[in-house]
Amino acid sequence: MFDWLRSKARASGRPPVSGPASEERIREKYSSFRELLALNTECLEVIVELQEDLQYTPPRRRLVEDRVGAIYEKARGIVAALERLTGFRQPVLFERLDAQRNEVERYLAAQQELVSPRLAVWLHEVGLADAGEVGGKAAALGEVKNKLGLPVPNGYALTTEAYLQFCGIPHWQVIRDSLKDLAATDFPTVGETARRLQELVMSTRLPRAVEVAITERARVLEDHGSQLAVRSSAVGEGPEGGPRTYAGQFLSRINVPRADVANAYKEVVGGRFSERAISYRLSTGVIEVESPMAVLFLPAIRAKASGIMYTRDPADSRSQNLWITATYGLGLDIASGKTPADLFLVSRKRGHRIVECTVAPKRETIALRPEGGLDRRPLNASLSLTPSLEPETAGKLAEFGVRMEEYFKTPQDVEWALDENDRIWILQTRPLALVDRTRQAAKGRVKTTPILSGGRTIYPGRVSGAASLAERAEDLADVAPGSILFLRRASPEIVRVFSKVSGLVAEWGNVAGHAAALLREFKIPSVFLMEGSFERIRPGDPVSLDAVASAVYAGTLWAARRVDAPDGAGRNLEPSDPISRNLLRLNLVDPSDQDFRPAGCRSTHDVMRYCHEKAIEAMFTVNDIVHERDGRSARRLKTALPLHLHILDLGGGLRLTDDSAAEVEPFQIASLPFQALWRGISHPGVSWRREMPASLSDLASVMATSLTPQEYVSRPLGRQSYLLAADEYMNLNARLAFHFTLVDASLTDTPSKNYIAFRFAGGGATRVRRNLRACFVEECLKRHGFMVHRRGDLVNAWLKRAPATRTYDLLDILGRLLACTSQLDMFMTSPEVMRWHVRQFLEGNYKFERRPAAESLETKTSARAD
Repeated sequence: MFDWLRSKARASGRPPVSGPASEERIREKYSSFRELLALNTECLEVIVELQEDLQYTPPRRRLVEDRVGAIYEKARGIVAALERLTGFRQPVLFERLDAQRNEVERYLAAQQELVSPRLAVWLHEVGLADAGEVGGKAAALGEVKNKLGLPVPNGYALTTEAYLQFCGIPHWQVIRDSLKDLAATDFPTVGETARRLQELVMSTRLPRAVEVAITERARVLEDHGSQLAVRSSAVGEGPEGGPRTYAGQFLSRINVPRADVANAYKEVVGGRFSERAISYRLSTGVIEVESPMAVLFLPAIRAKASGIMYTRDPADSRSQNLWITATYGLGLDIASGKTPADLFLVSRKRGHRIVECTVAPKRETIALRPEGGLDRRPLNASLSLTPSLEPETAGKLAEFGVRMEEYFKTPQDVEWALDENDRIWILQTRPLALVDRTRQAAKGRVKTTPILSGGRTIYPGRVSGAASLAERAEDLADVAPGSILFLRRASPEIVRVFSKVSGLVAEWGNVAGHAAALLREFKIPSVFLMEGSFERIRPGDPVSLDAVASAVYAGTLWAARRVDAPDGAGRNLEPSDPISRNLLRLNLVDPSDQDFRPAGCRSTHDVMRYCHEKAIEAMFTVNDIVHERDGRSARRLKTALPLHLHILDLGGGLRLTDDSAAEVEPFQIASLPFQALWRGISHPGVSWRREMPASLSDLASVMATSLTPQEYVSRPLGRQSYLLAADEYMNLNARLAFHFTLVDASLTDTPSKNYIAFRFAGGGATRVRRNLRACFVEECLKRHGFMVHRRGDLVNAWLKRAPATRTYDLLDILGRLLACTSQLDMFMTSPEVMRWHVRQFLEGNYKFERRPAAESLETKTSARAD
């Protein structure tokens, strides 16, 4: 090492370092710094691997214990290396690591020692507090039954623990590998993945304990003369799910004999991996471990009538009317929109009179077969246009609805049934998605005649786009980004294209059904019961939808809908379990913050972050601390590019003619990996500057975001960036525009010594757009052979042990990517736009000079959907 440093000093034109003591101390400093970086990289690899795996499986001891131990051992090594590098002891950091490790290990030990959790539980034993065990649907029914005293059938739930033992843990790696790189709009791949996972579930044998838990309780219910309804009750599928509805995403089996109840359980669990359920989770950012499947078993109700009740008008939260949809027999097709239903508007005031009744032509009824299964029978012609509810029954239902809304303190979406003895049963309740009142009024009058009008608003708004017509579910694969989608019938399958469409019009759809709930959840301007679109509109025609006034106009009157993913996309809020809290979470984001100190390290990730920052600082002050004369102080990079870079020569990193120069040209940086990176950064085909978005609201978003520290960002905007350089090594720690980048690389003739470690985070636009830019970075790196992990807007990537020529070429590509990503988050309006940019980058169109149709429409106008 000493000879290496001496030779590099000669190569750079400097006198050799004087004195063996100084030489030895330089060697120790540099050795400690490289050790710290290597341990930090190894530790990050284990952390991101663990973070990814914990999205698919709960933290069972046998799955995580070894990796947790490895992280803490490496973290202690990082602190020890920092001590050697700086010469200062770090007792607080060691104390923090020990305390964090103790809490994590106590948690894992407690999980291991717990009494075996329940596999099944009766409804009369549960309430909302048990949603994590029995799922949202069963927990809400238990609350209604046990706290409100309303009529809920006796039943039981197979718990999430039963799901984990049957499917969730045995197959978690298959599930992870099948879903982790899947896109909701990749219909063929989603379909094939769904088929394989459902086949896997159905071919898996039930653990004996789970099978007994199902069949023994089924026998008790059957002894009372009931066959069973077997229904999903996933975690999140109820009041605990927040704004998510999961409407129509899962499977139910109705009127199941006891002999078939175990197989029905497997079918319902398999329904968790249907095309539409997978697409829904991908579209909303729900991770696998957040939605384990409990399953609800209820007696099958021989229904005289049934339907759905909204305790408020979803388009007007101040309305004093409830909505009740109903049909004769079992209303299984009401929510899916397959059959029409009567609509009753009922006063919320005492007495609950029917204010308005719209009777639909009902052509058939669904009934239970004595031997199991369902019968569809033609409805007596005299009943087809007869209201399916008596006023007294509607009033009683309304009374129940008002009571549930008052109890849960939010409007409710209620499934109900009226049995042959005229007794009402509550079968499900969950929060009702309501429309923001600020969207209900149209701004400005349209001075042209609509080509279509009528129907009922599902979610208001004004949008324009090219028309896409889909008569069948298979036609959804051809829906163009930014289009207005016209359907014969709205069904829950449409969730697959919600990231594409600007608006939606359906000739038929239940206003209180699953599709309507999903449209309100995703805030897509939409109208149901509007006829004539397939006769008057051609595919590709420019049209404008006024979903406030229920009208469609020819031409482009407004902007396309901003198809940003829901707020949950990319990832949800960090979990609060001890592993996440003490090990994985990063809290230290701003080195200038007063909490950026050893005592502020609340997690192991914080300790690593603190040590890395202090190591960089130490290397930049090594000349002042270690030796009096070497001349190797930090110098500024002289470049027209927007890079405020300060460079420290670790030995052989610079090639200078004037040793006193305060600035260096890029060609004077002799570091081979930096030269490869710079070749990409300065590529003539890339541009660091872009036009600002035309939308003032976008600009305001960027400005507001840039004034606050971004998560994972190394230093606030405007602080200097650092490059540490040796002839075969570089470490770039930089703030580029509004985001943070770290590149650590070694490039030698020995492949086993070659590596690239890359980190990217932050941005100036909204969180959704930052996440989409991170997806862009992730996809580009994967296509070039990097190992990549992304969480939100944070990307970590590695390439190891590649030949010198390949490592050089990929550093060149990485440099081009750094230039291309500058301010690109402001333009990431949708997954489709993101994927377009990926294609352009791979094709060498680094300036993105050709814009996709959807993005072009959005950025050429400052108008937004009302």
